[in-house]
Amino acid sequence: MDFPDAPADDSPAALRDRLVPESTQWFRTASFGKLNLIVNADTSRFHRMPRSSDSYGYQRGLSAAAHQQYIEDAVRAVGRSVDFRGTQALYIVPTKRASAISFSPTFMGSVTAADGTTIPKTVTFGQDMYSWGAKVLNHETGHAMGLPDLYSYASGGSGHPFAGGWDIMGLISGPSPDMTAWHKWKQHWIGDEQVDCVDGPGTSTATLTPVERPGGKKMTVVKTGPTRAVVAEVRSKQGNDAGACATGVLIYTVDTATASGSGPIRIQDARPGSGGVHGQWDIRVSGQLGSLLADS
Repeated sequence: MDFPDAPADDSPAALRDRLVPESTQWFRTASFGKLNLIVNADTSRFHRMPRSSDSYGYQRGLSAAAHQQYIEDAVRAVGRSVDFRGTQALYIVPTKRASAISFSPTFMGSVTAADGTTIPKTVTFGQDMYSWGAKVLNHETGHAMGLPDLYSYASGGSGHPFAGGWDIMGLISGPSPDMTAWHKWKQHWIGDEQVDCVDGPGTSTATLTPVERPGGKKMTVVKTGPTRAVVAEVRSKQGNDAGACATGVLIYTVDTATASGSGPIRIQDARPGSGGVHGQWDIRVSGQLGSLLADS
């Protein structure tokens, strides 16, 4: 899309190439080949929005109503020039000149295209796609698939006290951005038979294979309450985590009653206060869960 106050001087194909195919390959790797995201981009031309880019109130705190208006304006501008049949998620990409379209949120309500197609989820990209790169598509599509934000809303989106750089739903540019085993299990990329459940007191032993590669047991889950659990998984330096600056056993708590942006997953730092690297903490731990279970 472009705007009356921000006519495009870039190319639709160049914008597509900034997001695809890197993001679709990322999903294939993360899902062990189970998710094949197909993005059909209309690169024929820019479609002109009816209002100026700075009239949409498009900034942090954007209301659902204003977001929906932006999406509906875009869909009307496209009209019947695009066949939306079969679309499960709509991606709206603005020209880089539209500096007022600042960030990339996901709209969780449905919209109806001119051809009558009901589109269940929409991602509207903004200027942050130029800093986050293609992985912003993976993060926002994660929302469309039902995953929460793992960064802190209290910090205005800039704080990462809960998950650091250990999941793309947290710090997008983190050195280990592959999804946690818990999120992969929620997406059915990890089967129930790959989950080791501890459902009683005593001592148990589990052999886990790294989250980044297919096959084997992927996580041990200890239920600590109706909505809470402690999870252990193994992270390695391969696949989507090829740039990892730490490897080993990752231990975290999950609370499914905790809202997005408030820490539904909280990864435990093996050496609190040591600083870490780019939001990634030291996880070279033995896997002992006793003290964490006691705190839970």
